[in-house]
Amino acid sequence: MKILLLIPLTDTVENVVRDVLYGCWCKGKRIGGAKVPPLVLLSVATVLKEDENEVRLLDAPAEDMSLNDVKKLVKKYDVLLLLTSTMTFNEDADVLAELKKSNKKLITVIFGSHPTFMPEYCLKKKGVDIIVRKEPEYVIRDLVRALREKLDWKETNGIGFKDKKIVINPDYPFIDIEDLPICDRSLLPKDVVYDNPIVKKYPYTTSETSRGCPGRCYFCTAPQMYGEKIRYWSAEKVIREIEELKRLGYKEIYYRDETFTTFKERNIKICNEIISRKLKISWLCNVRIGTVDKETLALMKKAGCHTIKIGVESGVQEILNKSNKGVRVEDTEKLFRWARECGMNTHAHLMLGMPGETKETIKKTVEFVKKINPNTIDVGICTPYPGTKLFSDVAKDHPEIKDGTSVGLGNLHTDGSFNVHFTNLTKEDLEKALSDFYRSFYMRPSHAIRNVLQIRSYSDFKRIYEASLNLLKFIVKKGKD
Repeated sequence: MKILLLIPLTDTVENVVRDVLYGCWCKGKRIGGAKVPPLVLLSVATVLKEDENEVRLLDAPAEDMSLNDVKKLVKKYDVLLLLTSTMTFNEDADVLAELKKSNKKLITVIFGSHPTFMPEYCLKKKGVDIIVRKEPEYVIRDLVRALREKLDWKETNGIGFKDKKIVINPDYPFIDIEDLPICDRSLLPKDVVYDNPIVKKYPYTTSETSRGCPGRCYFCTAPQMYGEKIRYWSAEKVIREIEELKRLGYKEIYYRDETFTTFKERNIKICNEIISRKLKISWLCNVRIGTVDKETLALMKKAGCHTIKIGVESGVQEILNKSNKGVRVEDTEKLFRWARECGMNTHAHLMLGMPGETKETIKKTVEFVKKINPNTIDVGICTPYPGTKLFSDVAKDHPEIKDGTSVGLGNLHTDGSFNVHFTNLTKEDLEKALSDFYRSFYMRPSHAIRNVLQIRSYSDFKRIYEASLNLLKFIVKKGKD
């Protein structure tokens, strides 16, 4: 079959980072200007290609293709696949409805967090034919096989559809990700450069070597999407992919695993293999606090890891406890100190407006972040998303939240609409605190001096300049709002 995997343009923002399945996406132009290859779509496309389908992955924003361009193109395809999330769903569904006008026989299939957690809502939209829940690769492969071979596709586990009434089939079992093929990067758009302010060497690509997280955070969709058991690639497969990526000319890998450092024994083996084979690959990864020691960080640095990204969220233990974060503030402080001592950069993810937040706890978090002094930060406002316990608890008392899509691309991570139900802060309090946080952290002379001292090349200068310009635009805009 002829299958188009689409990343659509949006009318609201210039760029959306749509690379993870569980749906906590960001506006890539919000702060640093990140553009990230569509990893999950690429994984699905690879599985479909290996199953003898004709496949194209179309990143419309990156390829500068308008909706009219896509409407012309879609006439040649049988099936259109789209990864969607709560914050993009309404716009995505409208795009699908427009595309179906151009090709009446087109079958539209959506997957991601919103189809997983709000399948009935999704199937009420006229642009949506079939939804896929949880992990998509084998569900979509089996669905496409049934369509191609004219079998009863409605028996496919893991899907939902409209058939006089809405039908939601049983879940597909979680897969052994060791069996998934290494993503075929030849399917990525040609001549598209994915820029990222924390990447140091180009071209870069992304990879995911595990699924799942040991955490059970109150605000996170990942545990519900991936299940309770963490599944991961062997060290041998990770090394095999690194060798393949080097052969293709990639110089850096951004590991998108929720918690890359959870697998200590495996990762020590990976690092030692990179060093012994002299692979000379640059990389960065996400780290969960409490899953790595200083010795392993030093080994990671020696093996090419230059940056770790850490979900700090808050600098107040009481706030972390209320959200079941499962980490200690003192361990956060220790991790950032170790990283500095190993010569490794750090990026801190932070959230304001978590359950129990006050103006005083926000002030403490700002001071804490300055103390641990990451190289870069991003700050969002805690938002109840479908698939989280936070959303379920809010929805019990406030059914007006409906399917959560009132938080869309226009106000993603910068709107405090529902936080009044679990904090004593107003929407205006949180939005002001957000812009003040960025200004307070990034406008310090010490931070500017550190950035200047890190410049080693023109690419370093360009990266820091563009990220700083995006930040300045954000602060100015929020100051006027």
